[in-house]
Amino acid sequence: MKGLLLYQAEDLRKNHWFAKQLCDAVRSYGLELTVETVAGLSAAFSADFIINRSRNAAISKQYERRGVRCINRPLITDITNDKWETHCFLQRHGLPVAQTVLCSHQTPPPAVYPVVCKPLDGHGGAGVRLVCNDAEYLAAKASLPGQFLVQQPMVLGWDTRIYVLGGKPYAAMLRTSHVDFRSNFSLGGAAKPVKPDAAQCAIVAEVTRLLHPDFVGVDLLRHPKGGYVIGEIEDAVGCRMLYQHTKLDPVQDFAAHIASELLTHP
Repeated sequence: MKGLLLYQAEDLRKNHWFAKQLCDAVRSYGLELTVETVAGLSAAFSADFIINRSRNAAISKQYERRGVRCINRPLITDITNDKWETHCFLQRHGLPVAQTVLCSHQTPPPAVYPVVCKPLDGHGGAGVRLVCNDAEYLAAKASLPGQFLVQQPMVLGWDTRIYVLGGKPYAAMLRTSHVDFRSNFSLGGAAKPVKPDAAQCAIVAEVTRLLHPDFVGVDLLRHPKGGYVIGEIEDAVGCRMLYQHTKLDPVQDFAAHIASELLTHP
């Protein structure tokens, strides 16, 4: 079976090692992967399956209409790469989320600070700002595209990413930062493996039941009054933390899941 491993060009440059390792890993199951970028992809490219790490749901939808198995499914890529869509989906299904408002450049400053401003399509903490007054709000608004989110801040510099692989919790990493309100590993946050508590497991189990993901990360933030909210769901979830701080081999385990899906449940 021939597959497509799809990236945005900049993401492929950053994740060349992961892409190469995944190509090698699936080969042992008799699967062949072609790595391509969104910009370089021909509309006529034929594949039996697609691993879409480009965050472009439209391409997955095109392949799904042809009967091609998409990893993750287009629904997941569509919802999780638009933070407002993610918020609405989670809220609609009764999952815990931070108070969030969809704003535009015409939206006046909030009545109460601090707030967190973030773009709809950001990932890895890019473009996210902690805003403490009107001047900072206006500066943040000017730096963001037409629509953006304003959210109630949770406990700063703390989150837990729970990886879900093949519909089951795979690993959990506590991320903390003492120098930035964002705890992202890619921004210098510290990380260590942890065992998620019952409340975290229940939230992730419900996300898994609703979305049936192949491989995602569910980021849980701590509410100042206790409990957790879902910060975001990472579709093309990164694995650097797992290689650096655990003995897991997510590439090999992801490849095994892919092979099981394609060869056991065609």
